[in-house]
Amino acid sequence: MKLYKILSVALLFIIGCSEKEVATFTQIESPAGENSSLPRLFIDESGTVFMSWVEEKGNLAELKYSTFEDSFWSDPKVIAKDSTWFLNWADYPSIIARDGAPFAAHWLNKKTGGTYSYDVNISTYQNGDWASPIKPHEDETPTEHGFASMIPMSDSTFLAVWLDGRETENRDHNEYSNIEKAMTLRGAVIHKNGSILHKYLIDDSVCDCCSTSLTKTNDGYMLVYRDRTNEEIRDINYTKFKDGVWSEPKPIHSDNWKIAACPVNGPSVDSEDGTVAIAWFTGANEEPAVKLSVSNDDGKTFSEAILLDTKGPIGRVDVEVSDDKIWASWLSAEKPNGHLKIASFTKSGKLLETHIVEEGISSERQAGFPELEIVDRKLLVAYTEVIEKEKRVKNLIYK
Repeated sequence: MKLYKILSVALLFIIGCSEKEVATFTQIESPAGENSSLPRLFIDESGTVFMSWVEEKGNLAELKYSTFEDSFWSDPKVIAKDSTWFLNWADYPSIIARDGAPFAAHWLNKKTGGTYSYDVNISTYQNGDWASPIKPHEDETPTEHGFASMIPMSDSTFLAVWLDGRETENRDHNEYSNIEKAMTLRGAVIHKNGSILHKYLIDDSVCDCCSTSLTKTNDGYMLVYRDRTNEEIRDINYTKFKDGVWSEPKPIHSDNWKIAACPVNGPSVDSEDGTVAIAWFTGANEEPAVKLSVSNDDGKTFSEAILLDTKGPIGRVDVEVSDDKIWASWLSAEKPNGHLKIASFTKSGKLLETHIVEEGISSERQAGFPELEIVDRKLLVAYTEVIEKEKRVKNLIYK
């Protein structure tokens, strides 16, 4: 295992709007190389943290991963590589794991048909190697399939969900408002050998390009996503998967954001020991805001929306629940170059502290979505630093 040197970075610590003191994060040199982006963090039930990312070398893209142990990253390993991938700042590949070992990974592969014609490819880790990828949606329409989320269910199965554009195949530009030809949300239970055990249509009308998010609760699996109604209201819905059945989707909060296009700004959900937290962005009433809602009964009921930021947030949220805290992050354009805000809360939703991370943070699209994870009671951050035309995945840790 290669051990990377540690640097210290001073960041502004605030409570409310007033400056209080300077908090010290630790910057850990990332295992990602030059021209890297699209970081994704995942922690398995053993407490092992995995990070996946993409490195581009000319037309070739490589999906790599590393594990975080004792405050250091392992040598990176390649999951897959190709020159036919669809790379998008908001629709990023991922890895999931179980018992300290890789379990499955996904990426997007272009196909003939149009700019946004691509498939979800999923590869499982078998006998020390990555298997040939499968397409969980199985349809061959030259449409968009992406914004996937995955989570292990057992030693041999996992749950995958994705946005599925098969109903948009024959949709003209002037038919975008036709809900019968809307983007759909679908899912599948997949065996590690690549066979698809069960397929589901979860919602027949959802926002076209907002990310999904999955978590495991004590009462099944919870999925959050951005819905789309006949009236073009695009608020955040949640649904639970238990005993092979998806519950009727419900809005987490009625923001009533009416927008006739996708804002490319999905929600995030996480849970632990009965506490479920959902973070999201809304632009309702032309007032951008980041919000949080908390459940302490495994998602049976949720708190009223907690307003996190109204001072120039652009969203791209993440949320983590661990030990006795909830952590939420989001990007803000309050300052010229943008910055990352990170806040912690009690499990009842009471604000504890807020941090602003400025160094290396950009609000540009290619900066993507920063990620959070809790490991050994430490907050681990993954983000893409963008300096002029160069980009690279970076990491911070806060104790």
